[in-house]
Amino acid sequence: MRLLSILILFVFTATTGFSSVTVSNQVGTYANWATTWTAIGGGTDADDSAPENLDFVGDAANPGLYYNNNGSYVMFRMRVDSDIFTLGDAQLLLIDVAGDGTNGINYAFVWDSKSKVVDHGLEMGIRGVNGPTWGNSQIADIDGAPSSKTIEDINGNGRTTDGYVRTSDGQSTINFGNTTLIDFAVSWSYLQAYTGLRSNQTWSLALASIDNATDHNKFNGDIGGGASLTDDISIGWSAPVAIPEPASVMLVSIVGVLGFFIRRRFFE
Repeated sequence: MRLLSILILFVFTATTGFSSVTVSNQVGTYANWATTWTAIGGGTDADDSAPENLDFVGDAANPGLYYNNNGSYVMFRMRVDSDIFTLGDAQLLLIDVAGDGTNGINYAFVWDSKSKVVDHGLEMGIRGVNGPTWGNSQIADIDGAPSSKTIEDINGNGRTTDGYVRTSDGQSTINFGNTTLIDFAVSWSYLQAYTGLRSNQTWSLALASIDNATDHNKFNGDIGGGASLTDDISIGWSAPVAIPEPASVMLVSIVGVLGFFIRRRFFE
């Protein structure tokens, strides 16, 4: 019974912390944004000379990169040194999948607000030009259609629930003044249908921004993790993040194990 109580408490803790919030700068409305986030190691970055919307910041007191997974959507949060966020640039969360045979950018969640927000918004990127430095690197659209959204892209082909982006202005920090948090949420159903990203992988993450241009240009704003545009693309990635199975899967597995022990005890 004590084991059962511990397991139930674990599952309850893992699946709570989500509530409806008001969101902006996106296509559609998402009701289950995370209210608790896990900071990702390596997400520290000092204030530098990049424009505020593009300048990634973070430290131990106020991390610059966070993660959450509610089983239906994977979510990431980044911090930029902007008191009031404005549209007109591109911010990217870059993903390197461990064990795929290549190092560097495999995929990217991209907010292209230089293009029309409703038409583009959150997009899915793949490896384009991969180094040797960050300033020489860029991503490509997964659908190969820079000026439109086709079936392979996030919210492509008329879908509206594949992915969401929102901003939270005026977030006070100890060392950076007021900042803005940019949150991405992308559905596992979309990722499993159109990409090689899965919930049982290990990812390393990096941040990049593009000044006053769309996501189809080379990185020219800021690089997260303390890296610069002149650094080798191997620098600036987060510590590896093990993407867990959805909480609902854990619950089914735990219930199955408990059922086995209960049946075994009953029939012995």
